[in-house]
Amino acid sequence: MPEPQKPAIFLLDTMSFIFRAYHAMLRSRPMSTRGGIPTAATYVFVNMLKKLRADFAPEYFAAIFDLSGPVFRDERAKTMTSVRKFNIKTQSFDEIAYKGYKANRTEMPRDLSQQVPYIRAALEAMQIPMLAAEGFEADDVIGTLSCEAAKAGHPVFIVSSDKDMMQLVDEHVSVLNPQKDNLVINRDKVLELMGVEPKRVVDVMALRGDSIDNIPGAPGIGDKGSVELIQQFGSVEEALDRASEIKRKTYRESLQNNRDTVLLSKELVTIHTTVPIEIDFEAMRTLPPNVAALRTLYSELEFTSLLKELGPLVQQQEGPRTEYMLEPTPADVASLLHGAKEAGIAVAMGIAAAPAIEEDAVEELPVESTGVLNFAVPAVDKVVATLFVGVAAGLEHALRVDLRKDEVLRSAMADPAIPKSVCDWKSMQAQMETAGFALDGVRDDLALYSYLINPTHSTHTLPDIVARFGHHALEEQETSAALPAAADAIQRLTPVLRAEVQAAESMQVYEQIDLPLVPVLRRIEQAGVRVDLSVLDEMSSRLQRDMTDLAENIYETSGHRFNINSPKQLGDVLFNKMALPKPLKYGKGKVISTAQDVLENLAALHEVPRLVLEFRQLAKLKSNYIDVLPLLADTDTHRVHTTYNQVGTSTGRLSSTNPNLQNVPVRTALGREIRAAFIAAPGNVFLSADYSQIELRLMAHFSQDPLLVHAYRSGGDIHTLTASEVFGISPAEMTKETRNRAKAINFGIVYGISAFGLAAQGIGIDQHQARHYIETYFERYKGVRGFIDRTLKETRRTQVVRTMHGRVRPIPDILSSNANLRGFAERTAVNTPLQGTAADLIKIAMIRLDATLRARKLRTRMTLQVHDELLFDVPAEELGEIAPLVKQAMEEVADLSVPIVADCRVGPNWRDLEPV
Repeated sequence: MPEPQKPAIFLLDTMSFIFRAYHAMLRSRPMSTRGGIPTAATYVFVNMLKKLRADFAPEYFAAIFDLSGPVFRDERAKTMTSVRKFNIKTQSFDEIAYKGYKANRTEMPRDLSQQVPYIRAALEAMQIPMLAAEGFEADDVIGTLSCEAAKAGHPVFIVSSDKDMMQLVDEHVSVLNPQKDNLVINRDKVLELMGVEPKRVVDVMALRGDSIDNIPGAPGIGDKGSVELIQQFGSVEEALDRASEIKRKTYRESLQNNRDTVLLSKELVTIHTTVPIEIDFEAMRTLPPNVAALRTLYSELEFTSLLKELGPLVQQQEGPRTEYMLEPTPADVASLLHGAKEAGIAVAMGIAAAPAIEEDAVEELPVESTGVLNFAVPAVDKVVATLFVGVAAGLEHALRVDLRKDEVLRSAMADPAIPKSVCDWKSMQAQMETAGFALDGVRDDLALYSYLINPTHSTHTLPDIVARFGHHALEEQETSAALPAAADAIQRLTPVLRAEVQAAESMQVYEQIDLPLVPVLRRIEQAGVRVDLSVLDEMSSRLQRDMTDLAENIYETSGHRFNINSPKQLGDVLFNKMALPKPLKYGKGKVISTAQDVLENLAALHEVPRLVLEFRQLAKLKSNYIDVLPLLADTDTHRVHTTYNQVGTSTGRLSSTNPNLQNVPVRTALGREIRAAFIAAPGNVFLSADYSQIELRLMAHFSQDPLLVHAYRSGGDIHTLTASEVFGISPAEMTKETRNRAKAINFGIVYGISAFGLAAQGIGIDQHQARHYIETYFERYKGVRGFIDRTLKETRRTQVVRTMHGRVRPIPDILSSNANLRGFAERTAVNTPLQGTAADLIKIAMIRLDATLRARKLRTRMTLQVHDELLFDVPAEELGEIAPLVKQAMEEVADLSVPIVADCRVGPNWRDLEPV
């Protein structure tokens, strides 16, 4: 009987994967901790390892590293002092100095070298052994171990994307490339991919050379020629000996004149399999990851999603173990609340809701993690039969209580004198209101705290916060202990996050802006904004006809019928069938990009890209607004209720969802037509109050530039001023085009625009002119230049930037060695104090105006906030009181060195507004 096959051994080409991970994230988005540690390559590498283990469950696994220092190839390469290089222009060979093995390699990028220790720590925490041999490269160690393992009867998988590794493939050894959908490269696959058998791969590589490793190869013989020659002669040596038989002159002369170079190249590309290293199978046996070590590492690197995957850590929490009471008695609830009042401890809460069902058969819906820990949202038209809350006060007990059945707790939740800690107060408030209950007295909101600590995180849900700051996952949310666990987590993390906000000196922002804004936003959401369904219906029909006509025009002009919404089919028509110039950029799945900017460039060359852009614009407006708004409107009042998110942007601005009313277009005729569908209530009018050039006014305040300050104090037109200063044109000679160019410069400076970016604004200037204009601007506005320089200097020192009120944004990439990341960080550092302060100013105005409306018992309702604009639904008889009140509140929101101006307009809908 044949012996059973032994388990496979997996050998990881580690540095190859590290570089792959680094470059993969370099193309997408930067990642770093608040302290500025770059983490993108580490994050990708860890996920590669996790997927590899999940896909193959290797029983034996080792990560092979290179060591710093010389290797034997360096000594061999020193015997070569010069090489020939084929000159394609002269069709001859030029002799150049040979600088040595891997001489062309640049130093590892600093933001990658910083991550290598963390990658090694990840391997150690995953209990994957790391192997290396002094004087040899990782390839040689892998070659040796693979041969030894194969001799011992183990199948071997070399985990690598390096073609050199294919020379090691035989009946026992395969190459596994996870980046090609776990492609397994065996002998047949090597022949398919390389055109030669595995043992001849080294000959092909010797002829074609390797520019990265500075292996010269045979000059003038590229990828195709190297395969053809080895297919013909079988080996490098045979091709050299029989070079006179080669018909192609370039190949023949290359081999005849470069014998020693080619032979040395073969020696350099040959992977050695006799490295003095012993294979220890037991040391390579796969062990379960060290969860505690991974938790420490993921916490330091702020890998929230990976922390959550590690599972709960309830038993290892600091302090006493909390008892979760799933069916507490009324006496238990009363005791907990009494203890909270006596000790002055906040009541921490999480909630879950279920729709009305038979009282004798109450069962919960699954608890989901959007917001508080959020909960299954009951349908609006159903009465809520159960509303479970998790409550904790102190660390002894956490309760799960049916709020409907406990009047004492209901009363306590509505009592503003009892301080409460929650996560995402606004979402909790919405759920409580749906059930007919009240929630007041919130002192600590972990979502707002988390956002103030680091607004660049994409989410601030309770599970994410627990993973980030508690370094563990919550209880499984399908379990009955989920709510007490949530309340317990909130109770434990409240002092931790509060202390971090205090350390960041951001408590003033929290107490004066973010927390008091919550009920204001909730009232705006409840009020909603009315839409005219007949306007939207007529627009939908008209746009559908226009899109059909556009599609037929596209088909006729291009000569092909295809799916216009398919980037792949559109790219095939534009670039293959119509032969328009292909862009350098690629979209998802390596499909040639048909993104907006690509089509805009092509539109100057052909009608079809222009028509596609027009088609896309109509489709976007129709699907995002015109067809969606009627579905979201109340059936009786036709009001749409957006949901505002305080923690959804890095800038401090609000965002809105379902629907997103922050992005209703205003610059196009169709966009303005959509705004006409937003109407005031019967008998009411819309009042719009919009800050005028608030970011430029803040630039004047922060920079104290004499020209800017004087212009705003005297009421002059800033764009006319800039046109005069930069272009040397008097106001009397000013044209609309000239003023628009100045306007683009003014707002571009705020966002750190480059000469390339300014030239791309469609204002009729090239990059040379744009660069000249920017330089002239800074010569005239020296205060602005000084503000930018001071801001960048301070940001480089602290790696954070602040708004006027103390809101902090980390900018770790300000020190990045990557020019693109560093440039973006510099632009962000300059813009954040302006945009973030503007966002805070309008929030303060909203808080004050809401208080005034309530105090005066007015029927006017604030219905929308969009960037620098507030919209009010005003009874006609209140307009005389409201308009000056709103203008005054917005203009007196802060004491700047220049006036703050709010332009007020009134009308029947959002489009047709006239100055008050």
